[in-house]
Amino acid sequence: MGETLKRLLTAAVLVPFVLLAIFADPTSYGVLVLAVIFGVGAQDEFIRMALPVSDEDPAIRIRVASALLGTAVVVLPSLYTPGVALPPMLALCVLASGMVVLSRRAQLPNAGRHFTVTLGGLLYAPALMSVLPLLKDSGRPEWLTVVLCMAFFSDTVAYFFGRAFGKHKLYPAVSPAKSWEGAFGGVLGSCLATAGVGSMWLLPDLPLSHAIPLGIFGSVAGQTGDLVESMLKRTFGVKDSGTILPGHGGLLDRVDALLFVAPVTYYYVTLIG
Repeated sequence: MGETLKRLLTAAVLVPFVLLAIFADPTSYGVLVLAVIFGVGAQDEFIRMALPVSDEDPAIRIRVASALLGTAVVVLPSLYTPGVALPPMLALCVLASGMVVLSRRAQLPNAGRHFTVTLGGLLYAPALMSVLPLLKDSGRPEWLTVVLCMAFFSDTVAYFFGRAFGKHKLYPAVSPAKSWEGAFGGVLGSCLATAGVGSMWLLPDLPLSHAIPLGIFGSVAGQTGDLVESMLKRTFGVKDSGTILPGHGGLLDRVDALLFVAPVTYYYVTLIG
């Protein structure tokens, strides 16, 4: 089966669940569950790449503790005011991660790196993913669709622009296939999402004078997220973060741009919009 067909079939399975969680569920629980699955799953893939996990050291204690902490990082801001929940949650993450790493006596020579990886994974995936349920909590499900479209349109249009016009390498030391022309296409795709799906359809109160800058900043953030994951995979010597999504790789491969687009959009909505 071709990779493109695999990607389409995977999307055909996932997209209905996402749309049901956004529009059919009157509560925020559906989005919250998906955010936990993707956030904690991406976090575990990051940990498995970075430690790395092996048959000799599966790092079960670190991964279980990180999954529990990651779930709390995603869920608690939706249950309490984010500004109230975040400081004690971060303190708990530091304390619990330190205790778990110290408990692995056989791995003490690498304990400093394992502690850093554990905390980095919590900030990288669950903390950034936690803003998506907050958009649903605030009664703005349409914004969730726009956020997803920003990440998807930016990635898709960037791919086709890169294939058709790409001549000038964007950052070959990290991702040799990406070009400046593709990056421009990504910005265009993101603006199509904010202006077309947003201003002209789901968010008629969003003026184009806001939609276009948001699309630009969102695309830059998303492409940065893509490059960051490429940098990590190059550093850790892996092709994909995982294999759970046929045609896409791992969960982190699928949400690398979304993790960076989501906070940009959330803080626009809460502070400006």
